Amino acid sequence: MLRIEFIKKLSFTALLVSGIRTQVGSEPAKDVTSASKFGLNFFPTYPMAHADEIITSIVSKIYQTGMELDFFLNLFAEELKTRFPFEENTKVSNYKQLYSASIRCEVAHKLVVTLVRVWQNLCLQFGLEFYGREELEADSIQIQNSILSFGNRFAIGDKPQFFRGTSETTDWNSNQVSFSVPWFGQEKTESILIDSYPIDIEKVWKSFENSGYTSDYNQSVVSEILEFTDRLIDKMVFFSARLHQYSVRFYYLEFVQNEFEKIQKKKVKTKDDYFWVRSISLESAIKSIKERAFHMQSGVYHLLDRQNQQMSVSSLIRVIDQISSASGGVKDVCKRLKLANDFGGILTVSTANTASQALPVLEDAIRTLQRERKLNFP
Repeated sequence: MLRIEFIKKLSFTALLVSGIRTQVGSEPAKDVTSASKFGLNFFPTYPMAHADEIITSIVSKIYQTGMELDFFLNLFAEELKTRFPFEENTKVSNYKQLYSASIRCEVAHKLVVTLVRVWQNLCLQFGLEFYGREELEADSIQIQNSILSFGNRFAIGDKPQFFRGTSETTDWNSNQVSFSVPWFGQEKTESILIDSYPIDIEKVWKSFENSGYTSDYNQSVVSEILEFTDRLIDKMVFFSARLHQYSVRFYYLEFVQNEFEKIQKKKVKTKDDYFWVRSISLESAIKSIKERAFHMQSGVYHLLDRQNQQMSVSSLIRVIDQISSASGGVKDVCKRLKLANDFGGILTVSTANTASQALPVLEDAIRTLQRERKLNFP
């Protein structure tokens, strides 16, 4: 059997699920929170690949052999919205809602990246027997429309995640959406920068309307569509990394705000209450940075991976400062823990060398927090 015959016997959904399982395995997602003997939501690190774990968990739950792509994506979207509900069209929110909004958008972008790679796999079959222009064009338009329909179910604000491109809209645009959230007894404004990107494969096909069916023609079609899909993947990976920053940040701020509200309900409040919440929050955030540094030591990660993880580290360091300041801790806690210096620079894990150098610093910061906590809670 020819490879293209085998591929065409599979549904787009089967190819998509196969791509997901190849990338992240088939284990269900692990909960990032766990109970504590202290009664607090003491949690481990926020996983680097939490969005991938969520995708795998949902796929394991909903996928049935023979599903059409749009039906599968609809079920996936409904399950994702159920797990992470977000009240749209409101300017008043809380960190739990903002976490839900960002993590589900991150998941949606990662799923789209895998679907575009399926598209590229189909493109590589072009010119083989039984797979010509009409077949590839029809498949491309179907996948494009599925991406548009799926991605836009997770819009934040009044701008879509993806849109059909026109002559006036040839590049992505950004839309900042602001929300008012409670933060330590006051109101605070948080903003999410949402990127949207045009998808217009029809424009690529139109450029070949008057071309003859030659080997050069076949090569040009493949090159153009691969270039088009490579650009799309690059944008989606970048947008997903930015959304991951929001997911990590809002996750930790949600935890701290929840614990603050518990303290406020207590009849007798002590400084130890705030110290405990601050200490475990900071330690957990630093462990999340440490996990990223540990992986970035490896030479298998390319430049974009490293840039994306450094973005997350920068966001986590900002969170550490915010939590410490809001809960009555040391103002320059990141400098004290050597996560930042006097010149405005912060810890970096963007190269294998800097990641290796960062690990002892992070381990020392964790030990410092643990020693201080032991003094207060012997």
